[in-house]
Amino acid sequence: MQRSAKFFQAMDAYDNDQPERALPLMEECAQEGDPVACFTAALWHENGEGTPANSTRRAYWMQRLVTLAEQGDLEAQWELSGKFRWGNLLPTSYERANYWLERSAEGGYGEAQHHLAWYYETGQYDYATDNIAAAKWYQRAFEQENPETLYLYAVRLFRDGQPTDEAIQLLKKAAEKGFKQAEYVLNSHTH
Repeated sequence: MQRSAKFFQAMDAYDNDQPERALPLMEECAQEGDPVACFTAALWHENGEGTPANSTRRAYWMQRLVTLAEQGDLEAQWELSGKFRWGNLLPTSYERANYWLERSAEGGYGEAQHHLAWYYETGQYDYATDNIAAAKWYQRAFEQENPETLYLYAVRLFRDGQPTDEAIQLLKKAAEKGFKQAEYVLNSHTH
């Protein structure tokens, strides 16, 4: 999901020390179904940003995020997996984190597919090392043109520390999608 203009207005207001203006804008975005806005509104209520700390409102916006995930919103599922994985306003639970990660990945969310592949490759977060599963999920993320996966594939195509033509093309694609590391590597090898 791309963030709305309203979301960026909320963030600009927050960054300019206007949390009382930022919070209502962020809550509007959350109400409209933006999963990142749901978490951000919950976090601001937790920390008393633009309003006194309010655990009831925090819980409301976190429940909104859960509801979006349960309704099949792939980004919400991805976001929820991270909140359980890192204990961000939710209790740390790898089991629940992995459940939401897998649902998002199976639904076709490239970011989730990339991370699921990484966890299988490295054996992290209660995933057994499984190179076949890792390759499958990397391939699916690549097909979604996930920028981090494009970058990973590009780096694997380097020969003697230098990018091949195919690597350059993948780095360009990843950079166009906003992956800064790809932009950095591309600039360091093409200037």
